[in-house]
Amino acid sequence: MDFMNNTMDGMDISNERPYKIEEYPTQRIIIAILYGLLSLTGLLGNFLVILAVILSKKLRTITNVFVVNLSIADCLTCLMLPFNIVGLLNLNGDQEMYLLSENICKGAALILFTCAGCSVYTLAAIGINRWYLITRPVRRYRTFFAKGRITCMVFIVWCIPFLTAMLPPLLGLGELGYATKYASCTHKTSHPLSDYYSMLQSAIVYPIPLITIVSTYVLIFVHIREHAKTITEQPDISTTSYVSNAVSMDTNADLRKRLSRRQLEITRNLFYVVCAFFICITPYCIVLFIPPSDPLVPWTAAIFLVNSCVNPFIYATKHPHFKVIFKLILSCKCSQIPEKSRIMRTIRSMRSIRSIKGRRKQRNVEKRNAKIKAQIAGLSSRDSFGTQ
Repeated sequence: MDFMNNTMDGMDISNERPYKIEEYPTQRIIIAILYGLLSLTGLLGNFLVILAVILSKKLRTITNVFVVNLSIADCLTCLMLPFNIVGLLNLNGDQEMYLLSENICKGAALILFTCAGCSVYTLAAIGINRWYLITRPVRRYRTFFAKGRITCMVFIVWCIPFLTAMLPPLLGLGELGYATKYASCTHKTSHPLSDYYSMLQSAIVYPIPLITIVSTYVLIFVHIREHAKTITEQPDISTTSYVSNAVSMDTNADLRKRLSRRQLEITRNLFYVVCAFFICITPYCIVLFIPPSDPLVPWTAAIFLVNSCVNPFIYATKHPHFKVIFKLILSCKCSQIPEKSRIMRTIRSMRSIRSIKGRRKQRNVEKRNAKIKAQIAGLSSRDSFGTQ
């Protein structure tokens, strides 16, 4: 009840006087806890994706270049959250009381904005990659997504959000740093053009990736449906044998089932991608366009950051090879990873060398012990002979 009262009070007061999260310590603590959970979950999930690609050569595909880029951006986003946690737990809310320097806070805000935007644009790049993969021949796909073009695309998805976060403050349209209104490292809300800076970020980060994601996955689904219809509407090949006709009918029925399952899978993936994008990013971007809704900004920002945690589960765990490698890594059975990478083979060779050296050392110790036992046995036999 106290939490609800604080929230409602903040929303009511926002119309009368400027909103400051320092007046609502319960909200600050809850949001700080959420940031901590998101940071740990995102780091674990995205690190597993990167480690799986490093250890398995089977995952070195063109699509996974963008998946790894997405995981790197999300990892950096999660690494920046502790800086905001420090600000949120600074219950005084004054910039002078912030434990870190202003330059560190500016750097954290710049990295956070850049990586969050890069994550969104990488989702759009993955959509383009999958659309081209499914709707074009494999040869054209490999030619189009050559190393040079992939490097250029990765550079673009980093460059757009970086320039969006960096250029406006340099031109006087806003300022990065510690925002006392939200007690976090973001753009300074005390700047007179702060609202325009928020709207600009929302306008660049949200609509373009949204249109790209929805368009590419809709085109993928339409292509699969039309392709399936073309195949299933083809007449059965007539033969003189009843057995061959039966085999042909069974084959077509099995093909229809596989195509329907594929359509269902594509539809489900489209639903997951679009829903995750809408649920995580839309509330924050809408709030940025409505300055009077300041009390909702910290909560919608937390929802936005959830996108950095769910991406590994949407884009990686659905892949059968990722699933297998994740299980092997988490169960400490990395030696069973299929198609090991050069790094993994080097690690195994180093371990084998160490084990060989260990076995040699053990054999030398056993030989030395056997010699000592033989010497002791010889001395004891001499003593017994002398006694007789």
